[in-house]
Amino acid sequence: MKKNIKKPVIVVDLTNIETCDDIRFEFTRAKAKAGVPLTDQEINQVVAYGAHLALDTIDQFCEQYAAEFQSVKITDKKQIKKAIKAIESILKPKTPWYKKVWNWMKKPFVKK
Repeated sequence: MKKNIKKPVIVVDLTNIETCDDIRFEFTRAKAKAGVPLTDQEINQVVAYGAHLALDTIDQFCEQYAAEFQSVKITDKKQIKKAIKAIESILKPKTPWYKKVWNWMKKPFVKK
């Protein structure tokens, strides 16, 4: 009996390569296009590659516009208090869901 096993054709484009991460990404991309299943390690490399590109783009933006956005001075005391309250609410630890439910359940029985 003759088995017809077709091996997928993988074509890798290495024309715009600058780093080793670019090479790994292009090989993984070619495997995905050819329909070859990717391993967890390859998927993690692609995610890390994307995060690295995003951080590089943010750094370039910050370097380009850093001179324009140096500082802002707020003179209104009400705005300062609002900003401090907003920052404190972000930094304050959140109450767990079960404590919120318990507090809600005992609310009618607590004197004010």
